[in-house]
Amino acid sequence: MPNINLHFLNAQNQLSAHREWLHRCLTETFARSDRLMPLPAVDVVVKAGAFVIPEKGHLGFCPEPGLITITVDPQSPAFCQNDAQSLERMFAHELHHAARRAAVGYGATLGEVIVSEGLAGHFALEVFAGEPEPWERLSAEDVTPWLPSLSELWDSRDYDHNAWFFGTGSLPRWLGYSAGFQLLSRYFAANPHQRASLLAGEGAEAFREFVFVR
Repeated sequence: MPNINLHFLNAQNQLSAHREWLHRCLTETFARSDRLMPLPAVDVVVKAGAFVIPEKGHLGFCPEPGLITITVDPQSPAFCQNDAQSLERMFAHELHHAARRAAVGYGATLGEVIVSEGLAGHFALEVFAGEPEPWERLSAEDVTPWLPSLSELWDSRDYDHNAWFFGTGSLPRWLGYSAGFQLLSRYFAANPHQRASLLAGEGAEAFREFVFVR
C-alpha cells in the first residue's frame, strides 16, 4: 500500500484531544480507498482553524497529487459530532482528487473541474455509501437553468470558480458541485459497469455529452 504521512500542526495543542481519533479515521479511510483505486503516496497536513465549511466543521484541499491539507475546527459541534462519517467522506473525496491529479490533473477549464468534483463526490459514495453531501444536493430544478451556461463555458479557463462553486456571484451556492454530481449520475446511469474508482484517469471530454438532462 502506498504511504500516507500524517503531519499534525499542533504547537498550540488545539488538536490534542482529537489527534488519536483523527489519525485512525484518516489512515483507515486511506486504506479503504486504496482497496478500490490505486492511490499515490500522500502527505496529509492536519491543522486547526476556523476557515472550514460551517455545516461540517472541516475543510479539505488537494493542491497537488502528493499533498492534502485538512483544516478542522475543534470548537465546531458539527466536527465533534462527525455525522455520517463526515470527515472520512471528505478525505475520500480529496483522495480521489489526489489520484486524478496524478493521472490527468484536476483541470483548468470549467468542464474539467466540474468532472473532477463530480467524480470525487461519487467516489466518496462508493467508499462509504449513504447520501450525497449537502453541496451535491441542489435540485435538478435549481441546476438545469444553468446547464446552457455550463455547456457554453465548458472549455473556458476564465470562468469564475468562486461563483460556480461557492455562490459568490449571482449563481446558487454550490452549483458547480451539484452540476458535476448530477452530470456523473447521468453518465453512470448510461454506463452502469463504470465506477468513479475506475475513472480517475479519464479525460473530461468523455463526460461532456452528459451535461444536459436527456
